Amino acid sequence: MPSLLLSLLALPTLLLAASLQLTIPPSNILPNPSTLPPSTHATLTTSGLVLSAPIQRSNSFSFNNIRPGSYLCDVYSRDYVFAPLRVDVSEQDAVEIWQTFRGNEWDNKGERIGAGSGSANADVRVVGERAFYESRGGLDPETKKEFEEQQKNSVLSGGTSAANPLQNFDMAAWMAGKTAKTSGSDEAVSSKAKKRG
Repeated sequence: MPSLLLSLLALPTLLLAASLQLTIPPSNILPNPSTLPPSTHATLTTSGLVLSAPIQRSNSFSFNNIRPGSYLCDVYSRDYVFAPLRVDVSEQDAVEIWQTFRGNEWDNKGERIGAGSGSANADVRVVGERAFYESRGGLDPETKKEFEEQQKNSVLSGGTSAANPLQNFDMAAWMAGKTAKTSGSDEAVSSKAKKRG
């Protein structure tokens, strides 16, 4: 009986939890959102709580059972950057979605892009492509030629360079107590060997 009473008391809080559907529409930057990798996901973040939703086949993210509060919504993708959103869920289960910008004060709301009672839908805007590698440009022909000559003479490319003194070091000979051989000492060693023998 007590467990039934507790479950009935929890029922209104479950019914009051809001839901949110975010969709990535086609755009000039991303004409086919279906090409996004499966690692693409969205998060709703508030103090001490992070909710995460993976991308679905419909190019959307679904959040269910969102508690009242104010959330920052971010979409993470390997290849693209998305605009952040602010999601407010009231105690009466009203959901409002606002455009927001990094660096703005939290009270500074942008344009309202979605609202609803109990649930809301909104589009997530693609800002641009991620650029991990920048092309090297602006090398004048003289600098480029100098750079290529330095690469040819590099030890890594097999070019000639000053020999490392340890490069020709004979560890076995050193451990055996033998000294480095020179043309004069070779003759002296061979003459000593003849005298002994």
